Amino acid sequence: MNIYECFVCGDPQESKTCDRCRNGIRGDLLQLPELYVHLTMSRQRVQGGSDGRSGKRLHAPLPGRDDVLNLLGPASRQPVTDAEDQTGATPFLEVLASWCEAVTDERGLNPVRKHVSTLTARLTAHLGWICEQPWVADFQEEIRELVKATQRITMTQLQTRRQHKAGVRCPSCEEMSLWRHFPGDWAAECLNCPAVKLDQRDYEDLVKAQARDAHDAVKS
Repeated sequence: MNIYECFVCGDPQESKTCDRCRNGIRGDLLQLPELYVHLTMSRQRVQGGSDGRSGKRLHAPLPGRDDVLNLLGPASRQPVTDAEDQTGATPFLEVLASWCEAVTDERGLNPVRKHVSTLTARLTAHLGWICEQPWVADFQEEIRELVKATQRITMTQLQTRRQHKAGVRCPSCEEMSLWRHFPGDWAAECLNCPAVKLDQRDYEDLVKAQARDAHDAVKS
């Protein structure tokens, strides 16, 4: 059995990218289409209240929020050859399109149209292959930063209280990473595995099964 260091986190694993990091990347990719919708809806500047006075502007305001417009792009068609030539974040779709182009070229695939849903679908469909590549850490970092930047601009970060389900392992990654979010519809969710969401019955069954396994291990 071959043991590798995870390309992303460095933990020893049987695969080149551990399940926790792979699931984290998948979770970020799954969020992107909805985040892009929130981003497009955030173009308009928030209007302040009038103080009843009139005045003249020396310059016309931008037709929207500059941070949103920068992230919506499009990026320059000319390559950036000097770090000083690049200002602001790389536009949302350009990040996805550049990685899609790498996957398409290396795997000999037909190109997909430049739309958030088709780009994320292409990347998600080939995530297993991506996680075998030595550049997956760069991919993970750029996708994570794109999620964080968009959440910050659109104010869609989770603002919840959470309770750690200590002593109970996630049935997928087997880490002590189950939490309950308040408010929330689930009895437990895994921070590493976006697909692991347990209702009260499933959570109670999991607790009983793990307690039974622990008891049997002690007896043996």
